[in-house]
Amino acid sequence: MPKTPSHVYEPLPSGVRAFAERHMPAHVVAAELEMHSADRELNRPCNPLSVEDVADREDVIAMHRRADKTVSSNPERMGSHLRSLA
Repeated sequence: MPKTPSHVYEPLPSGVRAFAERHMPAHVVAAELEMHSADRELNRPCNPLSVEDVADREDVIAMHRRADKTVSSNPERMGSHLRSLA
């Protein structure tokens, strides 16, 4: 049986992204930036025995979920793929 190639999402060129950002509401662009900073924070190592690290991680997860909800509620999302609609 032939194998179906998976969809590969290529990053948007900077000119296209700048054009899209100019036409997005300011709160959606800010939410996109919050999501990227939350992703960077979530990729850092966390000490599970440190109460402060665990609390900071939970705050970052909450920030990411709020930003995702804002971005997902906008019909003209920056990305071409659908995000969770939670």
